[in-house]
Amino acid sequence: MEKNSFWRKLLAFLLSIVVVAIVFPTIFAVPLEFLIMNESTYSSLVTNEKLLNAGQDAFSDYIAHQLSVAGDGEVVPPVFENTEVLSEGIKTFVTNEWLSQTLNDVSVQLLQFLNFKQPFGIVQIDLSAIKADVLAERDSFVENILNSSAPCNTEEIAQLTSGSLSVQDVPLCNPPTELKSRMVAFISDYVEEFLYKIPQEYQINVEDAIMINQTNSLFSYSMVRWIFRILPVLFLVLLILIAVCLRKNRAEMRTWIGRLLVTAAALSLVLLLVLLIGSEQFTALFINQTLSAENSAFGTLLLIILQSVTYKTLLWMAVVAAGLFCIGFLILFFNKPKTKRETADIVEEEIPYQEADEEMLEAKQAMAEAVSVEPTTDEEVPEEEEKKKRSKKASRKTSQEEE
Repeated sequence: MEKNSFWRKLLAFLLSIVVVAIVFPTIFAVPLEFLIMNESTYSSLVTNEKLLNAGQDAFSDYIAHQLSVAGDGEVVPPVFENTEVLSEGIKTFVTNEWLSQTLNDVSVQLLQFLNFKQPFGIVQIDLSAIKADVLAERDSFVENILNSSAPCNTEEIAQLTSGSLSVQDVPLCNPPTELKSRMVAFISDYVEEFLYKIPQEYQINVEDAIMINQTNSLFSYSMVRWIFRILPVLFLVLLILIAVCLRKNRAEMRTWIGRLLVTAAALSLVLLLVLLIGSEQFTALFINQTLSAENSAFGTLLLIILQSVTYKTLLWMAVVAAGLFCIGFLILFFNKPKTKRETADIVEEEIPYQEADEEMLEAKQAMAEAVSVEPTTDEEVPEEEEKKKRSKKASRKTSQEEE
């Protein structure tokens, strides 16, 4: 039970500040490796109905946007100017089965890049199945677009019956029955030509999407990942160093570490509560700042995925922080009786010494009393001897007189 020196306590205090500073990113390192960068996390999301509906809207809007944008030297026909009508017609071809498979493939490709299994951050989305379905059902697709439009007026009917009719002159309206088949066939040919222009795969460059300098993005990201991987080890090393600094007094060492864990975990739990309350706003702000305008059609889809993963991540972090809090509390709880027991042992060890001190004190007092009494006895001895001598002399005189 030696006392720890001032310098040892000062060093332990400085190390404790570092522990409190890194405890939150250390807690985040656990779900980062086992949740965020785990493929099973995203494979379980592809069956979410809300996510599938958002994906259907995103891909339908993307294809409709491609149909309504004119290329070099091209003119968009009026029948494709209404992107909302186009998107509704394309939704029937974006099936849940295709969406589930596509989202799963995208998550696998993205995690392969983020886990250093793929050198380039390019995610490919296969559109060949949708193109084939639209091509096979292009007549019904065009007919659905026309049925969703307003009936043709007299001027538009006259335009449709004119001899020189091109796809750029076809108005967006619902023609009479006798003209509909001719108009559907005419527009279907344009749809077929346009579908061949759409690439088989849609590519997303992840590095461009998050707007990071391509020359340093991979290196910076790899450094951040490795820092998060070594943070738990660093956290344990710092706790061991604090224990070494305070090893002379084990009770104080356990109390110090217990209070440190409880304090750091409590601060982390408070911060996690704040983030959990505002997680939806934070993720929406992140999507708006990092997603480029080219990929804005998938903003809602990415927002749903990010919000779900963020919520699970915060819950994981809360569980880890609560675990650290319980460990610190248990250390303090079990250290209390031990401290009392060690104090009682010290008192028991001191009792024999106290008794010995008391005996020595009593002996000294007795000696002091004896010393104070001895002078009085020494003064009385000569007087008694003189009396004896006098009595002897008197007896001698009487004996001489008698003779």
